[in-house]
Amino acid sequence: MLSEFLDLISARIQSHHGQVMHFAGDAVLAKFDAIVDALSSAIEIQDELIARNKSLTEDSQVHFRIGINLGDVIEDRGDIYGDGVNIAARLEALAKPGGICISEAVRSTIKDTLDVEYEEMGEQALKNIENPVKAYSVLTRGALKNSKKSGDQKSESVALDFKSPDRPSIAILPFKCLSSGPDQDYLADGIRLGIQASLVQLTGLFLINVRALNAYKSREIPAVEAGNELGVAYIFEGTVQQAGDRVRATVQLTEVVTGRAIWAENYDRVLDDIFDLQDEITREVISSLNIKLLSGEIGRIWAKKITNPKAHQYFYRGLSHLYEGKKEDNQIAREMFEKLYEIEPNFVAGPSNIAVTYWNDGFFNWTNSQSESYALAEKWAVKAAQYEDNNGLGHAVLGYLQLLKGRHEEALDTCTKAMELRASCPLANVMRGLVLNYIGDSTAAVRDIREALHLQRVYPPWMINFLATAYRDSGDLDLSISAAKESLRLAQERNDAQLILCSDYEISADHQNAASVAENIIGQDPSFSLAKYAGSLPYKNSATLERVVGALREAGLPD
Repeated sequence: MLSEFLDLISARIQSHHGQVMHFAGDAVLAKFDAIVDALSSAIEIQDELIARNKSLTEDSQVHFRIGINLGDVIEDRGDIYGDGVNIAARLEALAKPGGICISEAVRSTIKDTLDVEYEEMGEQALKNIENPVKAYSVLTRGALKNSKKSGDQKSESVALDFKSPDRPSIAILPFKCLSSGPDQDYLADGIRLGIQASLVQLTGLFLINVRALNAYKSREIPAVEAGNELGVAYIFEGTVQQAGDRVRATVQLTEVVTGRAIWAENYDRVLDDIFDLQDEITREVISSLNIKLLSGEIGRIWAKKITNPKAHQYFYRGLSHLYEGKKEDNQIAREMFEKLYEIEPNFVAGPSNIAVTYWNDGFFNWTNSQSESYALAEKWAVKAAQYEDNNGLGHAVLGYLQLLKGRHEEALDTCTKAMELRASCPLANVMRGLVLNYIGDSTAAVRDIREALHLQRVYPPWMINFLATAYRDSGDLDLSISAAKESLRLAQERNDAQLILCSDYEISADHQNAASVAENIIGQDPSFSLAKYAGSLPYKNSATLERVVGALREAGLPD
């Protein structure tokens, strides 16, 4: 019987353009691209369930509660979580069986669009949510007619959530290569990544990270569909073809909500002028989206320091390999950027990206000597940070390395500068969040790390671990546990999420689960020691470090 009700709910969600993220027993989690669709779906679900229950005996009836919120969520591989989801779940618990509870954000957005009544429930203090949330009960037509008391009847739950960008948002899909010759893909990929590298520095734009878009290389998908999947307002796409010493490019910028192309252009240029082409396309995107540039951004984002015609090949090949995110590609990317630096020493992309490749080696254990890789990363990051026309990438790497050395205030200044120079960069955002947490401002850390995840879209476990750590240190243990479990779902082996989860359980007095996780940690790494682990946690406040280490010790991990 329950499965029939869940099938009905799933069908109504899909008919209103929603997406079921997962079923958990008798609970359903879904998201929508329009908040009016979320509430319309909920109303239809409840009215139909009321009608179905009338034909059943009281013992057989099932009544669902629905909570709806509008806010940011963390999305990864078919699942969502975060404060947006947590608020929706808390609102669901406030709803009456067969009822709908919405947040103030939903009510103010919907206004009087739908033919329903709202009953104000006042400010609600929700568990693990910092600020009270004003809630409303939605009185549907079926609920108004249904006077039967249902307090003693079985109640299940549905949580609906909606994600909304906070500034003009865009995704640049992988450009298609139309050239027939071998090894030509790098040019199409490089031009796209070059434009991305410029736009990531603009404070007035929300730009989806490259890693989230690589999956679209092998997909034929309309712009509107891609935009809805990614939750952005604009999709930029293009094709590139090289013929001899000439490059032909066709590009288009599509507004997702209307499906219309707001700008499209064909280009036919000499290959040696490829950077001028890249800059011209970037300017047109900025103009079409009416993005206001802040002081200094104009001079920073154009590749005006390029003078050598060979530079484009090294730059584009380097970017193409770097964003593959693999050990072998990282090495090739470094070789390309080293050659770029040799012939274009005044172009910051050379040293800044070399610094990133060495940081990758050290952070992801792609090297025999982490300390040596970090030393080389610092050398190149310091060099990159000195450029007048800066992309901020070197600052992000340097801030992390300063943190490891305990230079907390210096690290914060450096990472803040990185964010000023790279507004839409996940690395810059997550690095400052990490520094803020170890300094002791875990609330601000959660904000920055969540922004990084929002930009990243395809979340690496290490970045989720940073969020779980910040949640734990801010006292939101339930959210920390949720994030740590998500990280472990993505990567089970040798994942620091187990240590975060173990400390979460112990601090929350769940000693049995803490001990169980501790056993798993020792099973995977018999040589584990708290002394070594503590050395990797650069807390400014020694009391915070001892709190974490002490919890792990109590759970059974050895000194």
